[in-house]
Amino acid sequence: MPVETPSLFANVIQDHLELKRKNTEIETDLPIDRYKSEDPFDNHPLFKSEEQARIEETMDGEESVPSERVSLVAAEPEPPAEEDTLWGRSRDFDWGD
Repeated sequence: MPVETPSLFANVIQDHLELKRKNTEIETDLPIDRYKSEDPFDNHPLFKSEEQARIEETMDGEESVPSERVSLVAAEPEPPAEEDTLWGRSRDFDWGD
């Protein structure tokens, strides 16, 4: 016999619907539309072009990336491991004869 238990998701949906109902009651006194922007991604830094971001970075006159060159030195490769170790050589199987 199935027992209906409210899930967390169902509770969240019910809370959301209740909040929407409350908001419609106070919308006439406290309109929220004037605080909403047309496009929420309009001035968001994640959605700017690279060119626009670079222009805005240099507007204060300072470079964000230092202009000096950094020399990169490759790490020395490790010498190959010796083959004459316990794991490097094959062992004959001992049948116990």
